[in-house]
Amino acid sequence: MSVPWDVYATPIEATKLARLGVEHGRVVLRAAFFRQLGATYGVEAEAECPLHLHPAPQLDCSCGFYAAAGEEHLGRLGVDEPDVARLDVELAGHVIEHDHGFRAAHQRTCGVHVHGTCVRCGDPAEVLHQRRFGALVPSCRRCARRAMTLPEASASLGAPVEFGDRPGSRSPRARRLAFVLTQVAVPLVCLIAAGTLAATWSSVWPLMLVQIALLAWLVATPWTFPRLSAVLHLERGECTRLEHRWGRAVASVVVVCDFAVATLALSGFRTI
Repeated sequence: MSVPWDVYATPIEATKLARLGVEHGRVVLRAAFFRQLGATYGVEAEAECPLHLHPAPQLDCSCGFYAAAGEEHLGRLGVDEPDVARLDVELAGHVIEHDHGFRAAHQRTCGVHVHGTCVRCGDPAEVLHQRRFGALVPSCRRCARRAMTLPEASASLGAPVEFGDRPGSRSPRARRLAFVLTQVAVPLVCLIAAGTLAATWSSVWPLMLVQIALLAWLVATPWTFPRLSAVLHLERGECTRLEHRWGRAVASVVVVCDFAVATLALSGFRTI
């Protein structure tokens, strides 16, 4: 049975993740996840092979605009990241279908949905905050030092930008504080115990073993923190936000404490 021509001409509706940014005074869209040869794009965009070897997309290459068939396929991609937006897109031209979505030659962005929670404090977002290097993230007015309203972002991008999910009631401050302090308390207790054993036994082996364990702790945080948030009854989105805000500070405190305990233990060896 022959298929009418207009079936082929109808764009494919899909959804995807992206990030908002500002370049040369205009709002643009960026890839949601780092791609070494990735480039920014606008509302109407044509895909190109990063190596300029052939028209995009091709089966034996990873080029093309990626999109999922529906929102149910976005959960595994990090949709809870506080600075990631969800796009409603129409795909056209050469389109390759795979298990979870599509790769297309032409993409048109019909709508942009950003998280309705401030990435810093967790209050309801009211504006977009422009970070260094041009990233645009949802923010409340109190936390936004370089604010941009949604109408301004929509006019600059050329597509409607709106808040998606609105935050529910936040977890009590005690739970959020416990979530952050636990990430410091566990390594600190291990360091103190290792330093005590090292001074008692006059051996560096306890410190070396604990330092390896701390490295494993820092590497495993993407798996351990969600489990900790489940114990403390924190929502997944709130857990992700707290990780983004306090993750570097926690890692810095752990590293500084590690050096301090190791220095004290080694100085004890010298006196002996």
